[in-house]
Amino acid sequence: MDMDIQEITLQEILPRTIIYLRCRGPWRQLPDMIEKLDDYVSTMQILTTGPSSGIYYNTPDEVDVQGLEWEVFYPVTPNEPEVSDTKAGIGIRNLPETNFASIFHKGSYQKAGSSYERLKKWIKQEGYKIAGPLEEVYVSTFGIPSDEQTMEIRIPLYFHNKKQILIKSILQDDS
Repeated sequence: MDMDIQEITLQEILPRTIIYLRCRGPWRQLPDMIEKLDDYVSTMQILTTGPSSGIYYNTPDEVDVQGLEWEVFYPVTPNEPEVSDTKAGIGIRNLPETNFASIFHKGSYQKAGSSYERLKKWIKQEGYKIAGPLEEVYVSTFGIPSDEQTMEIRIPLYFHNKKQILIKSILQDDS
């Protein structure tokens, strides 16, 4: 089976510090860009605290593939000082607390479209509004067979108040 879709969940991600690499162009560069960031992290001896991830600021539905803007990143320890983009497009910054709807996609990363569609449909049905760029967390590495790849897809949401996320989570648990 190429894909195993999990349940949609709501989560609050606390503020985090990341080291990132700005990217432009086709997403097929993703493994190479992660490797480039890996090399920098290793050379600078920066401690990462989680798996590689990506932030996607636009999609091929919005711009030509050469105009795609995205970042690969790793969470790092909060004591890393912020650094603006270097000439190589690498920096360290803080991301704010964010509320996400998320779904795990198992199968080829290149075939995650149906998981995205399911998540976006659920967001619309539940009356939420998307609050920013989409995020992917690469739970497994790119070197494994595509049917074993797993990623978490996160879409940030606007919440009118913090109780809304708790109420929705409780209602989901009861169903």
